[in-house]
Amino acid sequence: MSALSSSMVELPSIAEADAWEDPIPFDEIETPDIPSIVLPQPFASFASSLANETETAESLSVMTILGVLSSVLAKRFTVSPKEGWNEPINIYTLIALPPANNKSLVLKRCTEPLILWEKEQAISMDYEIKRCQSQRKTEEKIIEGLRKKAANADDYATQRTLIEQISQKEANLIQVPILPQLFANDTTPEALITSVYEQEGRFSIFSDEGGVLETLAGLYNNGNANIDILLKGIDGGELRVRRKDRSVNLNPYLTIVLAIQPAIIQTISERRSYIGNGALERFLYVIPKSKLGYRSHNNPSMPKHFTEDYHLKITSLLAGNYKNQTAHQLTLSPQALKIWRDFQRQIECELRPEGKLAACQGWGGKICGFTLRIAGLLHIGQYETKSDVINEDTMDKAVFIADLLVDHAVVAYGLMGCDQSIQDAKEVFYWVTSKNKSSFTKTEILLAFRNKKAGKADRLNKALEVLTNRNILSIPIELPTKKPTIVHHVNPAILGTVK
Repeated sequence: MSALSSSMVELPSIAEADAWEDPIPFDEIETPDIPSIVLPQPFASFASSLANETETAESLSVMTILGVLSSVLAKRFTVSPKEGWNEPINIYTLIALPPANNKSLVLKRCTEPLILWEKEQAISMDYEIKRCQSQRKTEEKIIEGLRKKAANADDYATQRTLIEQISQKEANLIQVPILPQLFANDTTPEALITSVYEQEGRFSIFSDEGGVLETLAGLYNNGNANIDILLKGIDGGELRVRRKDRSVNLNPYLTIVLAIQPAIIQTISERRSYIGNGALERFLYVIPKSKLGYRSHNNPSMPKHFTEDYHLKITSLLAGNYKNQTAHQLTLSPQALKIWRDFQRQIECELRPEGKLAACQGWGGKICGFTLRIAGLLHIGQYETKSDVINEDTMDKAVFIADLLVDHAVVAYGLMGCDQSIQDAKEVFYWVTSKNKSSFTKTEILLAFRNKKAGKADRLNKALEVLTNRNILSIPIELPTKKPTIVHHVNPAILGTVK
């Protein structure tokens, strides 16, 4: 045996872990569920039962219910932690879940009392609206007749007298009442401004589609939409709108609850209308864990009395607050203030370069104010107007929710920073690990992804390249078979990591 052959080292097989460098993970963060027990009754029982019936994370029901409370109470209450600081209690929230996760059903069940209330108002106001419409038509007809007389008047004095009569009658035209409308599912910035104006300064959007974000961002205007209504609507900022026939001054208070697909979060971060103006920092992000693939489809329906109690409570809050135009100030008890101040100091540390919120400082700078809003919603949801002071227990729950939302925001901002190839690579990674593949052919993966967007040739090739660069897959190997076969081997270190 030669010296050369005796010094040769036999390399391990590609099927052995020693042949691989350590895989580079995607650093996925498991988001915590937001439990229904943080809500006061009857909301807690309704949220828990709804999540159980629909086999969804409680986070979806909890945040949607907080959105419903925001819709009912926006503009009517503020929370003041100190003199000169009056935080409104309306919220924007984006809840991201893949398709088929019952988002639509949860939104429908949570907003149902709002729709029923609107219908009741339409019935009760029907006669008055028709009476006013009839009277206005008559008044307009009288004005039209006077205008014809003024146009045909022979002398100046008669004409001026008729013009003065017309002006007085037009100034005193009866106003037809506007039917109360609490929310819409889709809208444009212009239509949203009109809705806010008609509904005396507040309005809501509840939707299970991301299209409303596209529309607001200027889908039909080459991405050049003016989203001032969204920017001002978080805190009642002054908005002046000039049109050819009129000008409108508003202080809008909006509520936005969108249950969308995770990919939408990435999409909106690329829209010109949402970049550099703080729009995305105004949302509370929720990325619940999907239960798809692990559902029984046999959970019991919600007990009827839970639905009835929820409807009664929302109706009661509407009855007491819808027509109230004066903002009611809530304050914090000394214990509640201490809990909030401690949370404020904790968040300040997380905003440092090495902190959890370093990548989303704009959002992190707002979460303490949003915590006051959540505390206000929880307080009115429990005590209505029986107390003006938010207590320690309520603030403790609000801080608990906010603390969980920090973890969700970190994940959401991670999605915003991800390009499409990373997202596709994660999808391939999950397929590999869930099937416990030690290797696969190009034909296999093409068949597995043939009906998915990630299965397009260019996207799939980029995804495989990402996994190769992360030492999760081997480079493509061509087997010496009669018909060329391309194979990727899988790093043994990652097999069985997804159950």
